[in-house]
Amino acid sequence: MPGRRPTRFDGRLGLRKFAQRFVHTAAALLALRCGAAAAAAYAPGETALDPPPSSGTEAAEPLQAAANGNGIQWSLAPWRTSGSVSLDARWLRLEDGTRSTLGLLYNDVDFSTHVWQPWFIQLRAGLGTLVARDTTRGPAAPEASNTSTALTGRFSLAAFPLSRFPFELRTELSDSRVRGDSLGTDYRSERISLTQSYRPELGSESYQINVERSRLRAIDGAVDTVDSVRGTALREFADHSFELTGWLSRNQRTDSDERNRIASLAARHTFHPASSLHVDTMATWNDVQLRSGDAASRFDSASDIRQLSSFATWRPRDGEWLYSKDAPLYLTGSARIVDATVESSAAQQHVRTLNGALGASQDLTREWRIAASASGTQAEQDGAPTLYGATGNASATYTPQGLNLGAWRYTPSLGATYGVARSSDAGSRRTLGAQLAHGVSRGLAWGDADSVSLNLTQSLGALHDSQTQIWSRAIAHSAGIYWQGSGAGASQSYAGLSVSDSRTWAQERGSFQLVNLQLSRRTQLSRYASWSGNLTWQATRSDTTQIDAFTGTQRDAGLGWQNFTSGSLNYEHQRLFDVPRLRFTALLAANSQQLERRALGDVDAPRERITASLENRLDYAIGLLETRLSARLVRFDERSVASLFARVQRRY
Repeated sequence: MPGRRPTRFDGRLGLRKFAQRFVHTAAALLALRCGAAAAAAYAPGETALDPPPSSGTEAAEPLQAAANGNGIQWSLAPWRTSGSVSLDARWLRLEDGTRSTLGLLYNDVDFSTHVWQPWFIQLRAGLGTLVARDTTRGPAAPEASNTSTALTGRFSLAAFPLSRFPFELRTELSDSRVRGDSLGTDYRSERISLTQSYRPELGSESYQINVERSRLRAIDGAVDTVDSVRGTALREFADHSFELTGWLSRNQRTDSDERNRIASLAARHTFHPASSLHVDTMATWNDVQLRSGDAASRFDSASDIRQLSSFATWRPRDGEWLYSKDAPLYLTGSARIVDATVESSAAQQHVRTLNGALGASQDLTREWRIAASASGTQAEQDGAPTLYGATGNASATYTPQGLNLGAWRYTPSLGATYGVARSSDAGSRRTLGAQLAHGVSRGLAWGDADSVSLNLTQSLGALHDSQTQIWSRAIAHSAGIYWQGSGAGASQSYAGLSVSDSRTWAQERGSFQLVNLQLSRRTQLSRYASWSGNLTWQATRSDTTQIDAFTGTQRDAGLGWQNFTSGSLNYEHQRLFDVPRLRFTALLAANSQQLERRALGDVDAPRERITASLENRLDYAIGLLETRLSARLVRFDERSVASLFARVQRRY
């Protein structure tokens, strides 16, 4: 916004189209309001709009029969109107010293009615007018002022809203200055949405399709458009269930020429008979096309991934083959086909893989369990020979019952693994490993409402690889403390802190650390005051690439500590200073990894990506008069903005 010269919204064409459609719709509704037309019968019997029975005249009998047969009367109920007029003032200050002042007068009128009956067709419309004066002062630019006017409007139609096949149409033209929550460039929002659902009178199935378009038009002429189409279908019968979902979204921005397209289609079949057999099959298709940067530094990428997978589990029950009461058996099987094409500005790559796996585990006793698995893989890549691979693994674990050591609970476990792998590019590989883990835990009760639990674990692992002839050794420690409490039903609290550290020795040393903190609390301070908050903080670090001795997989190195923070803190007082209807609200929110939600197809996402926000708000209402005073400090898109917002609104 530095150096921005306030300009008038150049949206006259969109406003003219919207106004024309609104006038045409209103004229059509008024024409319908003037009279009634007969239609095919919808429900038998008399309705509230049927004419009264005739008194003995033969000429009136056909009229009464026709009235009873119509059912539907195409006339509008009396209009219900409401509205509000508001006077707003907003002050903004950016971190570069730019200041802006906005004064706004806004009047909004809402109309609602229905055709024949409320459950038949519901209509709602709204029209708003605003007059705004914006003044901007920059540190190195002269003061500039601008006066502008604009229209807002909305229309919705709901047909059979309480039926098995409801339909809804919504259109809206709004202005960010009216809401008062815009902290960057002011913009206008155009949105249209259609939703159609259906479910039969009998049967377990449902269908729905939703089409939406959201367009944000900034004051500087930049346009951000999101189109979304989503459909779902679900059907269940006997032991089968079928589900089909499809989604398509497109995001386009004129200021940066960014274009994103995401399409996905998934079909799922689940077979769940009364026995313990369960089969889940899914076919998916995902197509992602991304464009970022300007013409000089443009980057295009596209990925097309098709996948067919099936996963089955079976635990024999009494009377079935392989059933054993003393040694229960659990069998799994999976098959997967993946065909992927990844294309960027530099290269294109096509990969196809086929994988099948079988696994079995059996509890020999309450302490001993054995497991075995086998899998085969085929991979084809453009410009490279076909790769084949097969693996086999066997393991045994010993988990005795825990021991009570005073107030502590001690739980040990011991395991051994043996694996064989062969691939066409790397030859044969055998691994032999052993793992030992033990831990202690303790629970403490404080009074009747609070409890604390402590967990300490240590794990040792060793893995030998026949290809490198190197023993990989690892040791890991973890500690956790968790607290839950409630104060006489007026508050609920939770706090958890977990820390883990693992170190590996092979060709070189490596380490991995993870710290996770979670806090949440809700407290009713008094009859009118309460506060709530939650915080999640996580940090990880991996300083080298090593073979994990616990799992046999390779862990990639990171660039120092990677931090993630997310949290919110809310305080609310419904009767500040003991003044009725004077409400105070404080809101604090932070998220260190805010995603670009509009690029991902979220039509409800705002234009700005806010990573931190602090707001204090006062609301006061006297009858139909409402007032608001808000002070806010926000961090978004690597910029800081301070704002002060005041509103006086009268409803009628």
